[in-house]
Amino acid sequence: MKKIIIVALVLLVAAGQAFAQKEYKLAKSSGKLVINNIINLSVEGYDGKEIIITSKGKQEAVDPRAEGLTVLGNSGFDNTGIGLSISQKDQVAEIMAVDRSNSLKVAIKLPYGVDLSIKTAGFGDGTNEPITLSNLKSEIDASTQYENIKLSNITGPVSVKTLHGNIESSLSPSFKGPISLVSVYGFVDVKVPENAKADMSISTVYETLYAAKDLKFEITETTQNKENNTLRTITYNTKGDGQDVQVYALTGAQATAAPKAKTTTTESSSNIAVGQGVTTSDRTEAGKKRATTIVNGDFTYTYSGNALFSNSSRGTAISGKLNGGGEKIVLKSTHGKIYLRK
Repeated sequence: MKKIIIVALVLLVAAGQAFAQKEYKLAKSSGKLVINNIINLSVEGYDGKEIIITSKGKQEAVDPRAEGLTVLGNSGFDNTGIGLSISQKDQVAEIMAVDRSNSLKVAIKLPYGVDLSIKTAGFGDGTNEPITLSNLKSEIDASTQYENIKLSNITGPVSVKTLHGNIESSLSPSFKGPISLVSVYGFVDVKVPENAKADMSISTVYETLYAAKDLKFEITETTQNKENNTLRTITYNTKGDGQDVQVYALTGAQATAAPKAKTTTTESSSNIAVGQGVTTSDRTEAGKKRATTIVNGDFTYTYSGNALFSNSSRGTAISGKLNGGGEKIVLKSTHGKIYLRK
């Protein structure tokens, strides 16, 4: 029995060493914090004057040759001692993980007066725990790919855009607009305070909107999603003949995405199979600009210059007033459902 206890204690100590937890503090109570490509992340607001960062990750074996040296990655040096690189310019502090293996779990306590910006670029695979943001009273701007986001007791303003991710959010009773939650290929689930006053715009392209029956919601406009939506930003990657093409946009009037496709590119045109749809592109003599249209079922994507246009013959866009109207709330999803509850 004594041997079993000793073995168990040894294993616990080893586990603690294998996943060491470290802390770093940054004196900052205003301005903005930018977090880049950290997917195992939680951020909690608090009444303080320091950004407190805790990281937990696998402890590497001691390398005697590395004595006196510091880890250097694509984002720079580990200048925190916790696997992160931090830089500051003017009122903006930026945090990036030095190790791109995403083994770090990062928890941050953020002073109420510091705005938050989060960006991820597809490092997740959709199986990670959601990025969690709670009790924040400052402005939030998040743009992610393949990551779910969960917001709890958020004041706002808020702008969250995700590609292949779900959004869950609960607003604080004193929330401030605008609140914009947009998902491409994911659902949007929002809980509003009992007496929340808001002007709401809700749009689903392919799926269904569900709402609590006892919401005091007055519909002022209902339209079919046949209008074109212009998006201001697009990433269009072509890696050569027969390679994958990903077309997506996460900013603008409505975020949309096109599925991956195979392409053969020539000087004048290309043909791309997208599901059961087809992509064609032409080069005009006048503008010398390529215009690409993707037809996927009844959803159309057109790429021309730096803009993406989309339209659909399905789905419904609803505008209305919650409890008489007030702060602006926008909820949008392309291929996911929208849930509105209180």
